[in-house]
Amino acid sequence: MPKISRPNRPLADVNVLPQNDGSAEVVACFMPDIDVLVGEGESRAVLALDASRSIKTMYGGGAFGSSPNYVQAVARKLGSILSEVSRSGKVTISYWALGMGEDIELAGEFDESGCSNAAITGPKTKKWGKGTQLLPTIRYIAETVDQGSEWTMGVIITDGIIEDEKACSDYCLQLGENIKKAVDGGTRRKDSFKLVLIGVGEEVDVGQLERFDDMFEGTPLADDVDLFSHGIAADMQDEDDILNVVFGELMNEETIVASTGCILDPSGNEIKNFSDGLPGKFRFTLPKGSTSFTVHTPQGDVVQDISEAL
Repeated sequence: MPKISRPNRPLADVNVLPQNDGSAEVVACFMPDIDVLVGEGESRAVLALDASRSIKTMYGGGAFGSSPNYVQAVARKLGSILSEVSRSGKVTISYWALGMGEDIELAGEFDESGCSNAAITGPKTKKWGKGTQLLPTIRYIAETVDQGSEWTMGVIITDGIIEDEKACSDYCLQLGENIKKAVDGGTRRKDSFKLVLIGVGEEVDVGQLERFDDMFEGTPLADDVDLFSHGIAADMQDEDDILNVVFGELMNEETIVASTGCILDPSGNEIKNFSDGLPGKFRFTLPKGSTSFTVHTPQGDVVQDISEAL
């Protein structure tokens, strides 16, 4: 689903899917309580940085050494946030898409202070990549980092087209089935494994990021597993924007954020009512011609424009 770049707070995530009849299906989330979300058990986080040749100039330098290191600025902020949700207080930072596009290099583990001052200048032992293959990084997070962890998050920065989308999809569908079995069997909490794709630069294939985000839509896993979310770095103008992208989709339907609530169309007509409590994540359909909606609660209203997604 197309995503609203900067939802009006306290909404954290708003996705819009225009329908053939002119209506629009909307899925919206409020920001979850991150401490409750992560829990008190073992939690781990990974920040994976694209190191393909196409992104090299975004690591700064240039002929006169004056080009800004855009990746470093984004990575320092994301790393600091991720270190706070890891039980060890550290985040693993890695480079991916090395060599022929499939190699990984670990930069190390960094605490919040270390992330804020980390020199993010690119790979040290392997060559900048000639391709962009994501599956090795997904497998590393799922098969290595997640082992023994009760809550795992991987944030992946990319600048362009991911070449192995089909292989990633095949692997992730099986991974999703395994996660669902673990949740159903009581050995894993729901929404305790999440991958977030962050697009940087001007050549990002936004449509591809949306396909990853919607990977399980239309499958038997659609209501049970939401493996991916995505965002665009240019839209992340402050820390709240970053938090919304990284954690916004992890809100669930079981969490009640207001005693009652309803959704109104632009004319003020009620299109959905939550008399037993407004959930933190909710879905509704806006009628044809609607370009906004209002969440009405006893605490106040939130008006959200969706024109950019139509």
